[in-house]
Amino acid sequence: MIKYITRRLIQSIPTFFGITLLSYLLLWLAPGSIVERLYLAPNIKAETRARLAMQLGIDDPFHIQYLRWLTGDDWLRWDSDGDGVADRAFELLTPLDEDGDGVPEPPGDNYGILRGDFGRSFVKKQPVMDVFVANLPATLELGIAAILTSLVIGIPVGVVSAVTRGRLFDNTSRVMAVIFDAIPNFWLGYILLFVFAVWLDLVPIGGRCVPNLYGICPPFFERMSYLILPTFVLAAGLIALFSRYIRTSTLEVLSQDYIRTAYAKGLSPPIVNFRHAMRNALMPVATLLGPIITNVWAGAIVIETVFAWPGVGRIAFTSAIQQDYPVVMGIVIFASLGTIIGFLLSDVLYVLIDPRIRLD
Repeated sequence: MIKYITRRLIQSIPTFFGITLLSYLLLWLAPGSIVERLYLAPNIKAETRARLAMQLGIDDPFHIQYLRWLTGDDWLRWDSDGDGVADRAFELLTPLDEDGDGVPEPPGDNYGILRGDFGRSFVKKQPVMDVFVANLPATLELGIAAILTSLVIGIPVGVVSAVTRGRLFDNTSRVMAVIFDAIPNFWLGYILLFVFAVWLDLVPIGGRCVPNLYGICPPFFERMSYLILPTFVLAAGLIALFSRYIRTSTLEVLSQDYIRTAYAKGLSPPIVNFRHAMRNALMPVATLLGPIITNVWAGAIVIETVFAWPGVGRIAFTSAIQQDYPVVMGIVIFASLGTIIGFLLSDVLYVLIDPRIRLD
């Protein structure tokens, strides 16, 4: 197992660098001027534009910008004035007063994403890592609740549908799975908000909580009403997905000889269906569960936007609208790492579900 995990991690290195290259290329090809967006000056002078572009490092060739973002800018530093301290060419230019305190700030060092430095947000003026960590708890809270809900509902529904094949429960569950899988998340979210939050006034209309005087949310059990609708909307598609996969897999398992042997031994149908058949029918779930679990931290952009949920997905959406590229790229990298780890986790889940599988 250890050898397999190590080999897969080594094989994922080229994949990771390929993702970073393509992601940065899409960012580099994006239309619009970062300088005009940052300093709200569409009619900025050409000289000022060139100076700001040099300070931001966006006037360099693509490969220079990519390597600086990936590994930092140490390799671009030199002692240009002979004072024994390495500096950069654009640090010799007039720095900008970005926070309006009357004191210009130099661009500072950039150590690259490979060293854990994802730069600073153009809009929030904070490190990207701080922005991500500040919004991660809300995303994890919503994502974990949705995954647990989908597993608790989807797996039993799939098993019972397979056992009652062709009957009322099976037909109803299949129709509902198609409906929830086909309905767009944003449309379902707005409909539920109108019915339960506006019309019936049973749940809050959005947000995560009502902060106290210190800006801190109350304990989880005191604000569960805020979690009900976004959890259901996010879990609806997963429930439909898990139930269909489990139903198909369970139908195949129920035709095996050991199931007939279990019935011949006198075991009750619940024990046969949920202890023997269900465990062997969980293999398709392992394929889906790994990427789903790790991609939770990338946020559900649509759900968090509809319900004004202060998570990573909502920050990614607003950052894309505001052209806050460091935050967008940081979230893309986090999501990519989650996907790579997720597929590895799926392989590990295979062994946990079926001990007969040996990855080595």
